[in-house]
This record gives sequence, C-alpha cells and structure tokens, in this order.
Amino acid sequence: MFHLRPSILFAALLLAAPAMAREVPTLAPVLPEGSFIAAARGTMQRSGPDSPWVFKIDPSSEDAALQNLTLLPTSLLEEMEQNQADQDDTIHFTVSGPILLYRGRNYLLPQHVEMETSHAQRPGTSQDQVPTPESPATPVTPGTPEAPEAPETPDTPDTPDTPDDQGGTDEIIDDDFDPIDQGDSIATIVAQLQEDVGPLKRSVARTQPLAEVPQGTSEGDLLLSRRGRILRDRSGAWVIVLDADVSGLMDPTMILLPSSNLVSIENWARNGGVGRPVLISGEAFSYRGRHFLLPTAWRVPVERPNLK
Repeated sequence: MFHLRPSILFAALLLAAPAMAREVPTLAPVLPEGSFIAAARGTMQRSGPDSPWVFKIDPSSEDAALQNLTLLPTSLLEEMEQNQADQDDTIHFTVSGPILLYRGRNYLLPQHVEMETSHAQRPGTSQDQVPTPESPATPVTPGTPEAPEAPETPDTPDTPDTPDDQGGTDEIIDDDFDPIDQGDSIATIVAQLQEDVGPLKRSVARTQPLAEVPQGTSEGDLLLSRRGRILRDRSGAWVIVLDADVSGLMDPTMILLPSSNLVSIENWARNGGVGRPVLISGEAFSYRGRHFLLPTAWRVPVERPNLK
C-alpha cells in the first residue's frame, strides 16, 4: 500500500497538468515603441511599496491575452496614486499615452487619465425619498348624517356657450393623474439612466500637494541638445548630469526613463562612455521630488583641438 502512494500522486499530477496549463494567463505580445494606447480601461497595481506601478488593461473577453504595462514616473502618476489611496475599492482608470520599449518590456507614458466615479444622488430621486400617497378618503354622500346637506343653488337661465366653456384653460378635467404617484416613476427613470450610462468619468486631480521638486526644469520642458555627462547613481539608475547653461546655473541630476534610446546610451556608456560629454534632447518629467528625462535623441559631440 505504501508503494502505491507515489504512483497515485504522479497519476494525479498528470491529470491535473492540463487543467493547470489552462489556468495560466496568456500575456499579450510586446508592442513596438511608438505605439499609442487610446482610452484603455484598467487598474493600476504593484507587488510592493518599492515596486513600480503596473497598468493592467481589462481583457475584452475571457480568453483574451493580458496586457500589462509598467507606468513611467510622472506627476500624473503621482496624482493617480493619491486618488487610489483615497478610495477603499480599486479604481478603474482610462489611460491614453505612447508605448516605450526597453529590453523586451513595454512601458506606458500616461498623457491623459480619467477615473470612474459613481453618480451623485440628487435630492428627491432616491427611492427612499419618494413620498407615499395618502390613503383616499371615504366618499360621503350628501344627505347622510356624516355630512351636511349641500346648499341648493338657484336656477340660472341658459346662456350660450362661450369660448371658455368650450374647452378653455379654466375647465377642470377629471382624470387619473396623481402627481404624488409619479415619484416612483421619476426615481425609476433616473436609476435606469444611470445604469445605461454607467459610471461617470472625470480627469484625475491631485487631492493634496505633490512632492516638492528642486528648482530646475519643470515637467513638460523640452531639452534640445543639452550638454551633459552620463553617470550612474547609488541605486544603479542611469542619470544625466547637465552642464551649466549660459546663465551659469546648473540643473539637477535627471534620471533617464526607459526607452530604446536608453538602451543605446547604456551600451555606449558601458564601452567607455561613462563621464564623457554627450548632447542629449528629451522631455522633462517629475515624480516624488525627482527629475526625469525621456531621451528622444543623443549624440557624442566632436571634440576639435584648438587651431593655431
């Protein structure tokens, strides 16, 4: 009996292997750099407090491949973090932005972000706030002890019909319309409209001041052929130390964001380029008090000796 247990366990594993293989999610293929994600709905998650945020796009169907994109650090991502921290439930974001490629992994630069929120409840549209109609009173017939006799009205001569008597605005029409009973219908219509429209979308906004950034370049600034040197900081990230500009002021060190241009910069720096001057162009970003640069172009300047 003891010798049969390993065989039974091995057979059970063989039977469970196909089911386990089906449960493994299929990842979407890597997108080329330059692709653009337009209004993709998903959630942002990360494995730990020091891990990068990953935007997980909602699959279009159960068997669709999963598309996970690492979010690049920007002030817009910082605002997304604030809104996520203020909510108990997971927020669904709609993100648009370009795709970057770095060593076989896709990164997303968020440029426009919306978040889903529930509808605000207007007064008088809730089912609990609908007034309940009062019970109708028992009709009383004139001449009974419960009600006094109706006074007799004197006979009036017949008069020809006037325009007002022929359906004018002063004529009272007896119908079954009860304005109190329409409360249920109004609340039902509002609830149905909210269900059809779905959750509201609004742009993310900072719920508190962002982390202060040292003076220098601001997010959105474009650097054109700025001279600097490629180095590595203590954490191992590649940074650009810009030389002083014509005014004599030096910009803070900027961390280079992942992209195909960063791959070429890394390869050049590892082959003796660390500390050597370069001319670099790109767009500046800020996140949690640090400056970042997305390199769009770079080259090594040609050093010419002084001519005599």
